[in-house]
Amino acid sequence: MKCLSLPMNFLFVNTVLSLPVYPHDEENEITQGDLYYAQKYIKQFFTLRDGSESLIQSEDSFSTKIKEVQEFYGLQVTGKLDPETMEVMTEPRCGLPDLASYSLYPGRPRWNKAFVTYSVVNYVPQLSYFEIEYAIWRAVNIWQKVIPLNLVRVYNIEADIMISFEPRVHGDNFPFDGRGGTLAHAFSPAGGIGGDIHFDQEENWTLRRNGVNLFQVAAHELGHALGLAHSRYRSAVMYPTYLKRSSNRFSLSVDDIRAIQNLYGTIQMFNQESAQPLMPDKCDPSISFDAVTKAHGDTFLFKNEYLWRKDQYTADVTISSIQDVWLDLPSNIDAACEIPGDSIYFFKGSKFWTYTHNKLNHKSSQSIYLFRLPPYVKQIDAALFIQQTKKILFFVGKMYWSYNTRIKTMDYGYPKWISSRWSGINDKIDAAFQNNGLVYFFSGSRLYEYNYWRKEIMRTLSSNQWLGCQASEL
Repeated sequence: MKCLSLPMNFLFVNTVLSLPVYPHDEENEITQGDLYYAQKYIKQFFTLRDGSESLIQSEDSFSTKIKEVQEFYGLQVTGKLDPETMEVMTEPRCGLPDLASYSLYPGRPRWNKAFVTYSVVNYVPQLSYFEIEYAIWRAVNIWQKVIPLNLVRVYNIEADIMISFEPRVHGDNFPFDGRGGTLAHAFSPAGGIGGDIHFDQEENWTLRRNGVNLFQVAAHELGHALGLAHSRYRSAVMYPTYLKRSSNRFSLSVDDIRAIQNLYGTIQMFNQESAQPLMPDKCDPSISFDAVTKAHGDTFLFKNEYLWRKDQYTADVTISSIQDVWLDLPSNIDAACEIPGDSIYFFKGSKFWTYTHNKLNHKSSQSIYLFRLPPYVKQIDAALFIQQTKKILFFVGKMYWSYNTRIKTMDYGYPKWISSRWSGINDKIDAAFQNNGLVYFFSGSRLYEYNYWRKEIMRTLSSNQWLGCQASEL
């Protein structure tokens, strides 16, 4: 057996500091028990193991850590412990911290050899020997096929990655908690216990959606054993909480592939297109966008299965797959719009999806005819929420409709010609959103900056101006 070689300053101390009870609205239903649980959660997953940083000793520091949790999980950042934040905190999850800076092994740990061995030490009665071996093999395979690293199964000898099912207290200072809660944990590449993977033997391990799917949890923990930290994207294998997904569709996300190839490089003969479709060039002068919307202050521009996100504070632009941000949202969407402080609507064909922050509000899509659109409308070109009137405008061809969100009905007298209200806008609209009182219409490679009150075009720009490629007037 490998020896335990964790530095003492990284050992987790299972002590929760006493905090005052902060006042909450009755409808929030936040109890003293919730506060205790939240303190324990933050101590375990959002502070350094030695407790030397970010101690939760006051209301201000507690609020700061709650904001950290909310930002990581894509929730509304309020600093208040609300039901939505508690829901995330109580989901089954991996036992490692959520921030890379809080990892057990600082820096960028990786295996510095061509062959890395792994071994399954023991088994559990919930699954047969062959089911467990198959689940581990599948988990190994999804990582091995994208990096030039050989993961080799060995028997009856000490391996680099020792995989085992463990009881609550099992000698590594990271005790399990029975069913639910922490499902497993793994250690980054290093000597001693480094690389090892432990599963909670009390979980209801299965290879299906009921119970806890061993293959999916093993794939996540192998990412840690190879050197990866947690991802904040819900579509990523390295997302910290356990999400029930179909095993047949379970695969690495763009974020997972980028992260692991950043550590180990790529396989020369590997077909990148099969795992990571060709990304569009944001500075292509002919580029057009499928949809554009503001969301939580940032601007999102959609193209095929990708999106660009422009930060409201730094103006930095990052690209990711759509599902890295909004899990279960399809690619090639037609339109999107945000109702500030409420929801974000995404449209494709005759369906729409509603998200609050990054969480899907319904189990499946809904019909666009719930907005009282006529049956001959088969898809929406663009959707625009007007802050001043609290109405959603739906653009279809050269016509548009006005939907009153307060009384949930279509305004009388619509549809109208776009040109009758939006003077100078004669082209088909691909996307639209409002920013600082101005309305921006995207049409092919053109971007129209429109003054809502004066009813006139202020400037005509290139559509990728928002991505920092070209800001000059056309």
